[in-house]
Amino acid sequence: MSGNNLSDREEIISALQDFELEKADAVLYLTLLQTGSATINTISAKIGIDKGKAYRSIHKLQNLGFATATFSTPAVCHAVEPEKALASIIEKKEEQILGMQKTLKDLTKKISQFKNPHEVVSHIPTFYIIQGRPNVYTRIGKLIEESTGTVYIVTTIDDLIRMSYTAIPEKIKLFRKSGNSVILITEVEYDEKIDIAEIVTTLKATEIRVLKLPSKSRMIVTPNRLMMSGSVNESKSLNYEMDSAFYTNSHEMVTNISTFCKHLMTTSKPLEIEVIDSKYDKR
Repeated sequence: MSGNNLSDREEIISALQDFELEKADAVLYLTLLQTGSATINTISAKIGIDKGKAYRSIHKLQNLGFATATFSTPAVCHAVEPEKALASIIEKKEEQILGMQKTLKDLTKKISQFKNPHEVVSHIPTFYIIQGRPNVYTRIGKLIEESTGTVYIVTTIDDLIRMSYTAIPEKIKLFRKSGNSVILITEVEYDEKIDIAEIVTTLKATEIRVLKLPSKSRMIVTPNRLMMSGSVNESKSLNYEMDSAFYTNSHEMVTNISTFCKHLMTTSKPLEIEVIDSKYDKR
């Protein structure tokens, strides 16, 4: 198998983990797709795992709609077409969200009974850590949604690609429609295979600028809040749990990092891709 195919396979396995599969399950599913119908013994021997693990993975793939198995002895397994399998996972997620939305009002009312009515709102700056990539991206979306003015996003191209598959582009679109601005500042060097124009258009930013980033970190700065991450892992998975971010509303920290972002603006240059604002309004 060529290097490119190996790279594609690893990328697919990583992406499948966003659809509730663990790595072993994703490997087994791809193997089933390649081999066609096969017994557990054949599959376990082909990917080098014991039959117990193979049975558990097949059972999980069946439950999630990625595979079927006959009632014969030995059972013969078959992979479900990717489009059908992935669509069923998305449908299940949508049903879960719909159920949560239906209970939101009543649950909020019940939980609010536990609030202390005499609590005094503190003006002391808050600091906390957000753990897990899904939570980090959700918080970035909320920061944009709840802000006004100019928001700076300083991060790597890989991170921007992942953001383009979340709700962040839609948050940016609504944010800009209210007369606000989002400035993306990213690295000047990137893989030539990446379609930067598509990323810029998808993210719907006001402006994107490039320079040699001082680190592979992530910064999101609003007029009154700040999120920062250390070196951002290059894993393509949207569910990468080791991703984390530091959040604060400290006025001094926000002011200092805002100043730094303005400095990056002056030392960077616009990305040389024509992106017409009217495109955003038509989407």
